Amino acid sequence: MLLKKQNFKVIEHFWLLKGETMKNSKLKEIMATAIILTSLSSAFSNSNLSPNGLSQNIENGSILHVWCWSFNTMKKNMKEIAASGFSAIQTSPVSQCLVGENGGLEIFGSGKWYYHYQPTKYTIGNYQMGSEKEFIEMCNEAHKYGVKVIVDVVANHCTATWEAIDPKLRNIEGDGFHSQDGYWSETDRYEETQYALSGLWDLNTQNPKVQNHILEFLKRCVEDGADGFRYDAAKLIELPDDTTSHPEKYNGSVKTHPNNYKVQKFTSDFWPRILNNGSKFQYGEVLQEGGNISYSKDISSGYNDELSSRLAAYHKYMRTTNSMYGFRIREAAKTNNFDAAFISDNLLPKGANPEKVVTWVESHDNYCNDASYKIVNPSQVIRAWAVIASRKNGTPLFFDRPKGSTENNPWGQNVIGKEGSSIFKDKQVTEVNFFRNAMAGKEEYISNPTGKKEVVMIERGKEGSVIINSLDSIVELQDSPVKSMADGKYKDQVYGEIFEVKNGKITGRINAGSVAVLWNKDIKTEEFDSDIESSELSGYFLDETMKVTLRARNVEDFTYQINKESVKKAVNGTQLTLGENIPYGKSIKLTISGIGKDGKKITKKYVYKKCLYKKNTIIYFDPSVLSKKDFIPGEKVCAYVYNSDASKTNASWPGIELKKMDNGIYRYVLPYELESQTTYIIFNNGNGGKGNQFPAGAGVEMFSGTKMILQKDGSLVKYKE
Repeated sequence: MLLKKQNFKVIEHFWLLKGETMKNSKLKEIMATAIILTSLSSAFSNSNLSPNGLSQNIENGSILHVWCWSFNTMKKNMKEIAASGFSAIQTSPVSQCLVGENGGLEIFGSGKWYYHYQPTKYTIGNYQMGSEKEFIEMCNEAHKYGVKVIVDVVANHCTATWEAIDPKLRNIEGDGFHSQDGYWSETDRYEETQYALSGLWDLNTQNPKVQNHILEFLKRCVEDGADGFRYDAAKLIELPDDTTSHPEKYNGSVKTHPNNYKVQKFTSDFWPRILNNGSKFQYGEVLQEGGNISYSKDISSGYNDELSSRLAAYHKYMRTTNSMYGFRIREAAKTNNFDAAFISDNLLPKGANPEKVVTWVESHDNYCNDASYKIVNPSQVIRAWAVIASRKNGTPLFFDRPKGSTENNPWGQNVIGKEGSSIFKDKQVTEVNFFRNAMAGKEEYISNPTGKKEVVMIERGKEGSVIINSLDSIVELQDSPVKSMADGKYKDQVYGEIFEVKNGKITGRINAGSVAVLWNKDIKTEEFDSDIESSELSGYFLDETMKVTLRARNVEDFTYQINKESVKKAVNGTQLTLGENIPYGKSIKLTISGIGKDGKKITKKYVYKKCLYKKNTIIYFDPSVLSKKDFIPGEKVCAYVYNSDASKTNASWPGIELKKMDNGIYRYVLPYELESQTTYIIFNNGNGGKGNQFPAGAGVEMFSGTKMILQKDGSLVKYKE
């Protein structure tokens, strides 16, 4: 392929500006490199790409799960999402839902994230996400940037609060709900699909009237701008060919249903009907874990989940999740086991289609329920993401953790509606995303180029590769074998390093604990707004030191200052260790600054308090010393804590249930986020009302760093366990 004449002019002009005289040998070397880079980059005129480098098709791109973001927050951040290379977003459920804690908007506490998974009415808009008008405006903004919108839909069940459900559904002809009289399980498809889970009212998805009701909602979403759907608890909705080992349960009487209906049939055409809604991309949450399922490699015919999730059967109708691969990839990230064979196995059952799965490092369910934030930290998430997003099959979904979340504080800022963590903007993540978009259809080859499991390379055709180094040291590749990459020079789009492939072998260096994205990128992308931030919000830390990462996008003169020390230069990704030689109880002030692309200075300040766990503030309570007049004994004892202006509590009333110690006394340990404030505590038995709490009026003040027991008269005295 010939190099265009203007490329020579650019090279020549550059050296003339420098006042240099270029030697023939140097000229040949530079021009040879330019020819290689130009010839390779020309291969990426891909019709799959939109003008800003995003995938035109959701399945060939990446999905950002904007969990708990409001429609307005999504709209405000759409340019940043596009600049991060995500071709689609996935919203939280948009239907009207149960209003918890008087409309509280905390992810966990006064208002909870799972209320938007308890629909009450199938109309667009709720108190957590926003109105239908705001949904439409958000979709329009997304499409302006080429970003598709996937809506999370809860079609299996409604809320457990019967009176809150739309009367149209409660009184729908032919009965709107299944029985709550049986025991839900994953060992039999009848029990799995026909009985209520956790007391939630299970929709009678066999009823055509119910199907029509859901279908009308889906079509309205598409009309308003939705491009696809994710179906919550899809495994709990029957398939046309389902069978059961308990046929005797058909036509059984139902005693707890308000209309006392009888089950008429088990299988249904629910999925073939409602999937015909006009959207472009649809997948169901079909979790593989549970029930009659084995993932032993001894099974010669492949993994078996036919009696539980029936993944292959669902693939006849739509895409599904690939939850077992999530476990696999988190294990790889946690143990640095990126062995090619280990991470290549998607753990799919026989007959399942690897092209029809959605993969993730973590989802909102395992983050909240299985505490995956304790399994993989953000840097491990990024390395694992690089694996799943660079692979050919499967559509990867990036779960956006709450902003400021840590292992000790998983809820972070704990506000529904606000944007989450900015990890999705990390350059390693964004460059892998754009690489994925451009490599649609290219074959993959996975290997460990150093011969060790800690370093893995995913090649995509002849055009490039992604290399993940999970070691704490730089890795130098010296003539390591490649499978498909063409000979030539490749630029690492993350750090700017040049790698060379020659005679089927690659040479280059990968930074410690980092991702290298090798391809000669020739696409336009959206630009990030100028911004700087620390990876950790202001707060406390409980270790000797804490680490923070400084991030900068489109800024110059990026600097930081710790307390009153001298100002130092920083770059995107600078890591700091704070707390060394700082006494416990003292705070560290971090100030970061930079100049934005508009020439204006940006400054942000953070304060971190170093706390010692041994100095816990503890209140002990012995209800046996009180009369029934003061405290009516109950089955449990709860502690409700609030600060002086009632702006913060340890939980909504009645607070946190306590466990009885061996000596019959209860104790409550004050969390550090409340420790620095004036706080009060009330003990109660969880029922509220006069005589059920102590003290009876206002709470008793807790004193920082003390261990005290509450007396009959409401006073406190020192106590030692």
